[in-house]
Amino acid sequence: MATSTLGERLSAEGGDRPRRSRLGALSRVVVICASVVPIAVYLWVAAHQLGYRYELEWMEGGSVEMVGRVLHGQPIYTAPTLHYVAYSYTPLYFWVSALVAHVTGLGFLPLRLVSFLSSLGCFALLFTMVRRETGDAVAGLLAAGMFAATFEVGGAWLDIGRVDSLFLFLLLAAVAAARRATTWQGGALVGLLVFASFFTKQTALLAAAPMLVFLVVTRRRVGLAAAATAGLAVVVSTVILDTATAGWYRYYIDTELTGQPLDSVQWTKFFTHDLLAPVGWAIALAGVGLIVGWSRKATRTAWPFWLAATAGMVGASWVSRLHSGGGRDVLLPLYAAVAIGAALGYDGLRRAGAGRPALVGVVLAAVVVVQVAWLSDHPSHLLPTAADAAAGRQFIARVATTPGDVIVLDHPWYETMAGKPSWAQGEAVHEVLRSSSTVARRDLLASIASSLDDPSVRVVYLDNKGEIDMLAPALAAQFQPGGRVFSCYQCFFPRTDVAFRPYLEFVRR
Repeated sequence: MATSTLGERLSAEGGDRPRRSRLGALSRVVVICASVVPIAVYLWVAAHQLGYRYELEWMEGGSVEMVGRVLHGQPIYTAPTLHYVAYSYTPLYFWVSALVAHVTGLGFLPLRLVSFLSSLGCFALLFTMVRRETGDAVAGLLAAGMFAATFEVGGAWLDIGRVDSLFLFLLLAAVAAARRATTWQGGALVGLLVFASFFTKQTALLAAAPMLVFLVVTRRRVGLAAAATAGLAVVVSTVILDTATAGWYRYYIDTELTGQPLDSVQWTKFFTHDLLAPVGWAIALAGVGLIVGWSRKATRTAWPFWLAATAGMVGASWVSRLHSGGGRDVLLPLYAAVAIGAALGYDGLRRAGAGRPALVGVVLAAVVVVQVAWLSDHPSHLLPTAADAAAGRQFIARVATTPGDVIVLDHPWYETMAGKPSWAQGEAVHEVLRSSSTVARRDLLASIASSLDDPSVRVVYLDNKGEIDMLAPALAAQFQPGGRVFSCYQCFFPRTDVAFRPYLEFVRR
């Protein structure tokens, strides 16, 4: 009887093993699918956005104008006037986009191509870094997929004509190089990549600082070479460009930004609204994976390095969000760090639960699916419509047939498309006016007054009533309200960031 019972038990357990094995394998397939779907959705959205002839984001046109200045051999860092004000970014993105524009022609396409290819590079780096760290391709795919899932909560910014995707790609490349560097030559490569990221967007120095300190402490030759290379490149490039632009380069990349106020709400809102609310499940996966995997030594992950890299990326996003002009684009490093942490946590928990692979696999797959589903939304609202394109053609024709010069304050590329001289982008003007530099503000105010006094300027288009004060008192003295700009209520709004389009028309009295 006892022998028979034992035999039945062993037979049952033996029958359960294939079932548990299939369940564990199925949970891995679920994780793969949950990772692939957001990547596919992003690629589908990007394919429909890249060739759109009008703005996907309300400041894209200012970026195109800066690339146009590079193409035409004009300086991009000059004294601010109503005719042109630079964005407060370092120049690499505009230089790279100008190289592409030599092939494609000037417009939104070359800038979006640079951003789109950079976003693909980000996916590839996330996959490669995590796969190398864990030896698990599924974990690598999860890192890329989790980051793709944050596409919308990150502002749907990855493929538009702004600097952020190239900046993040170069930053992740620096992290990947730093993880494997063992010689001073490898450290120098890390420093060059950090500098290239800084030369795209200044936030890179904040994001890379904890990682560089970690390298100096743990791999002295690597860390010192990386820090020295990055620091020397930053100093030399700043001196050269500042000298060549009569001091305006340093004004735009430093003085203007540091002279602007902070958004006090973001001291805490960042952690609740930008971090915990959208990606809380991923953070839990990373945190529990760190604790369990590290304490049980069940993972090969070098957690101290990744904690340093994560601290830099999260801190850079937080500091950028504290700046009163920080939009959702500044959250891209944060979500890249969360994606890495979630994938490493997944691997750590899977290894720690090797004794019960089916149960652990099912739980992990459920967490991944819940997080991806929480971030998901139907992407159709990100796609420009035929009505948008038709309204764009009508507006450009309206500007083109207006006698004299036309100022479309927030959308300078539309002026160029209409064959008119272009003017400064409105947000760039606003950034100068709210900075602490009295010289730049005084000169810009004088340029606004003299430009609006010029009778050749016949019409001014503004996006909202708040911009009236920015051009006062010359606007009120010389212009009066005109007609309705668009007949459609919802058309021609940019598909991401703030919903701005030309709204108010002012005609010279």
